Amino acid sequence: MSDFHFSPRPNRAGEIGWLPWGPDAFERAAREDKPILLAISAVWCHWCHVMDETSYSDAGVLDAIARSYVPVRVDNDRRPDVNVRYNMGGWPTTAFLAPDGTLLTGGTYIPPEQMRRALDDVARFYAENKGEVAQRAAEMRARPRAPALREHAELDLAMADELIAGIAAGYDAEYGGFGEDQKFPQTDVHELLLARWRTNGDERLLEIVDRTLRAMAGGGTYDRVEGGFFRYSTTRDWSVPHFEKMAEDHAGLLRVLSQLVLWAGADDLRATLADALGYVRTTLRDPKTHLFAGSQDADERYFSLPREEREKLDAPYVDRTSYSNWTAGLADAWIWASRALDDPALLAEGIATLDALHENLRDERGLLYHYVVPGGSPEVRGLLTDQAAYLRALIDAHETSGEPRFLERALALADAVLVDFSAEDGGFFDRAPEHSEVTLGRLDARDRPIDQDGLVTDAFLRLSAISGDGRYRGAAEAALHLFSATFGVAGSFAANYARALLRYVEPETVVKIVGELEPARPLRDAVTSLRPPFVNVRTLSPERAADVGLPADPHPAAYACVGTACAAPVFDPSALAGALDELRGTNVHVPVPGSPKSDER
Repeated sequence: MSDFHFSPRPNRAGEIGWLPWGPDAFERAAREDKPILLAISAVWCHWCHVMDETSYSDAGVLDAIARSYVPVRVDNDRRPDVNVRYNMGGWPTTAFLAPDGTLLTGGTYIPPEQMRRALDDVARFYAENKGEVAQRAAEMRARPRAPALREHAELDLAMADELIAGIAAGYDAEYGGFGEDQKFPQTDVHELLLARWRTNGDERLLEIVDRTLRAMAGGGTYDRVEGGFFRYSTTRDWSVPHFEKMAEDHAGLLRVLSQLVLWAGADDLRATLADALGYVRTTLRDPKTHLFAGSQDADERYFSLPREEREKLDAPYVDRTSYSNWTAGLADAWIWASRALDDPALLAEGIATLDALHENLRDERGLLYHYVVPGGSPEVRGLLTDQAAYLRALIDAHETSGEPRFLERALALADAVLVDFSAEDGGFFDRAPEHSEVTLGRLDARDRPIDQDGLVTDAFLRLSAISGDGRYRGAAEAALHLFSATFGVAGSFAANYARALLRYVEPETVVKIVGELEPARPLRDAVTSLRPPFVNVRTLSPERAADVGLPADPHPAAYACVGTACAAPVFDPSALAGALDELRGTNVHVPVPGSPKSDER
């Protein structure tokens, strides 16, 4: 069976002698002194399928590749580290490399006639300039890689608010979303806006999120027959989608929908939340392994049909590969949805997924592998994206369930991230080279992606508050300083960073709950469902209360702490919000008119 996925429609792309990214391909290119044709595609990618059916089915193209190139095909979902270093602006990416991985030129979709010319031109260029290309590559490798000194800005709310103002300026008040062209979910942005609304009460930020999610759910980007969201809209009004459905997108959308239900009293969105959960559970979740598939292919004809017509056809292909970052994200979404829908079964399923990741996809250092195919062994070690998503989900699992094993796993993972990913001058690299395959091509370039760094930073701030271990806050502070002078140019990609910054400038607040898991659940629910932003939760059994200097009895009891100051124990869940407000010196809760829970605050 081929390791590669090609268009489901007739094509000749499989006749090309594709090699996977790895030493064999680079060694062959060096031995035969041929450039590499690097094709970066994705299982769900419409234009990747079109290129398979056109350019990679053209006889002249196939002949030129066989004659002059070593062809390498990379799946973006499986190798995001390769994609981020070679992507030419979208999928498919068509990149031409020297045998050592030096980029010569490239583009995205290239039609057959243009592809034939490009193959001939690049092969000729390489043959005539290989000495110059090799010299330039050697000079690049010889450049010193000492950490660059960076100017640091003061870390304050104004930084986050400036970014938020820039994002909000692009809001489309008529149709929701951002801009006036194609629109993507941008769930990291929505979580940032909700967090800021919770701290300052700016109703416009809530309106942006609420209006956008309703426009998506009520427009063509939602599948009203089988449920679930399509990947993005090609139109401003959300009416014409690209029809692939992604595990990654659903993880974020389910979290945001849950937060709107929990915090904004958006009870009418419960049906959308439940329906989207139903799609993911039915189509993407494997009840045997508790893992989630990565995506379902776009099929415009299929998804445009009514139910009775769809039932006559085979459903679009589902990529059953489970990607750890997306699977952890969906486990986290299940945990959030369990709060919003008050559904213990969802919590149990989310926990089962996290346990499956722990048991089946960790390496000897405790880091997650990136993906696994059904019945296969885990592949690709040491990517930050997996650790970031898993770390957030582990913390959420402990805060919601009180289970100590999730906090223990989160602390162990955070320690591994400190060792394996930390940069000397702050932040976290996207790969841990000693835990990944041999470095090839541009993979030796150390990249610190602000979106993933922001997730890890936020998680480290939470762990610092929960555990009292200042190492995590120190690493988070260093990461915040690293991007402080430049994060603004990242725009919406800096949303996770800005959310971590909001947490950093708030007083470090934690509610420590002493009690057995089930009796303490009402106290946990009072914090996780009604809490002001950035309140952390830790549950300890009476036997472990002394670990944090608290008495074992009476229990269950909740102790709200800001910094080193703690309030008197609270035994009534309805009194916990008031105790927090009094301790923090201000009422940080945002009253929501019409919310069925607003009177409980």
